[in-house]
Amino acid sequence: MYFIVLDFLISNCNRDFGNKYGCNQTSMFILGILFGVVNGTSRFLWGHLLDKFGFKILMYTLTILEIISACTIYYTVQYDALYIIMVLIVAACLGGNFCCISPLYTLIYGIEVGPQMYALAGNVMGIAQFSGPILVKFILSSKKDYLIAFLIGGTFCVCKLALLLFFDDTEKIEIDLEERIDKEVDDLNINERLTVDEKMKSNN
Repeated sequence: MYFIVLDFLISNCNRDFGNKYGCNQTSMFILGILFGVVNGTSRFLWGHLLDKFGFKILMYTLTILEIISACTIYYTVQYDALYIIMVLIVAACLGGNFCCISPLYTLIYGIEVGPQMYALAGNVMGIAQFSGPILVKFILSSKKDYLIAFLIGGTFCVCKLALLLFFDDTEKIEIDLEERIDKEVDDLNINERLTVDEKMKSNN
């Protein structure tokens, strides 16, 4: 989860960064509204693409978009429309990461434990989210500017891209996930039937 620190970083500081470098207040107001809309609605698209292309291809796409954003967003701030587009790409990537990660926990830990582990990962998400403003404050206090912060976030994305090279084959993941879910659902149904039978026997 910490590899999406760039998304959290830009989501937290895009307004301050835009105001500092000349974006007008109207553009920043529009951006604030659109960020939440794109972040939420894009998850429907990413979910469809996840079913169609699988986890690995989609994560490659998201990570490459994040790296491009990290390297270019600093230079687009002088042009309101272009800056808004770049920030909204990051908003869509943030939604896509959340969309992709949840099924991954189900794959690794199963349908019973997976949601619990995903909830536990929320603590790491919180740390990553709070790290964005702290990172920016530290860098600005050192008399450096936002470019360094964006490049640090981009470095995390490059690390994520490298880790994806070692990830299992997408088709194998989808097959394993489907088989595991079917098996665990069958086990749950069997356990439920046994529980009902035991209650009926105790009542008799």
